[in-house]
Amino acid sequence: MCYEWGTQLFSSPHRLELLRTLESEPADTRELTETLTASRVTVQRHLNQCQDLEWVEKTNGQYELTPIGAAVCRAAGDFCERLSILEEHERVVRPLSKLDDSFDPGLLTDVTVSVADSNSPHEPLTHYRNAMASTSTSSIRGILPVFSALLAEVHGDLLADGVETELLVPQHVLESAPAVDAVPPSMFTLRVLEQPRTLEFAVTLTDDTAFVGGYDDGTFVVCIESEDPAFREWVADVYETYRERSTSVPLEAVAEHGPDA
Repeated sequence: MCYEWGTQLFSSPHRLELLRTLESEPADTRELTETLTASRVTVQRHLNQCQDLEWVEKTNGQYELTPIGAAVCRAAGDFCERLSILEEHERVVRPLSKLDDSFDPGLLTDVTVSVADSNSPHEPLTHYRNAMASTSTSSIRGILPVFSALLAEVHGDLLADGVETELLVPQHVLESAPAVDAVPPSMFTLRVLEQPRTLEFAVTLTDDTAFVGGYDDGTFVVCIESEDPAFREWVADVYETYRERSTSVPLEAVAEHGPDA
C-alpha cells in the first residue's frame, strides 16, 4: 500500500502541491489552476484521481481535503523535508552516523556546515579555530581523534583564558600529544579511550554550542556547528557514552608519552 500511494502522490509534482494548496483552504478548479500554474485539464485530472483515492472531496463547488488526505499531505511534507535535509547535508551524514548509527537527520535542520574541497581544503579547521577563538564559554568538553599543532594551540589558548577543559583521546593520540605545561589539574582533565580503531570523528561541547568534526585518514574534512538544543543534547549524550568508556590519566602521562619524551 505504501508504494502504491507513494507512486500516486509523487507521480507528478502538481499532486502534492495541490494537496498543500487545499490544506490551506478549500478551492475550486479555477483557483487551483491559477495557483498551480497548470492547465485546467491537468488540475481536474489530479482532482479526479485524488477523489478516487478519497484524499479530496467536493462540497458546494469547492474541493477540500478529507481527514485521510490531510494526513497524507502531512506525511508527505515530513518525508520531503527529511529528504531535503539529507540531500543538502549528504557529506555530513556519514561522520554523524559514526557517532550514532541511529542518528536522526532531522537534527540537521539548523546547522552550519563547513566542508573541505580542492579550493578550500582547510575550511573546516579554519571554521573551528575561528569559532573557538570567539567563544565565551566557561568550559569545554571534547573528543579528539588526533592532536595537531593547531588544535593544541586552540585548546591551549582556551586553557590560558581559564576555560575548564576535559578531553577524551585514544591511547595512540596520547602517545603523540604535545607536553602540557603549567596547567592546574583543576582546569584540565585528560581521559584515555580504550579505542581499538582510529576515530573518524571529533566532538566539542561549549556552554551553548555543539561541534562535530568528520575525519578522513586523519584529515579534518567537515565541521558541523549548531546551537540547536536538540542537536547539542544529542552530541552531549554521545560524549557521555564515550566518557563512560574512558579512564582519567594524570597530566604527567602526556609528558611521559609525548613525542619528545
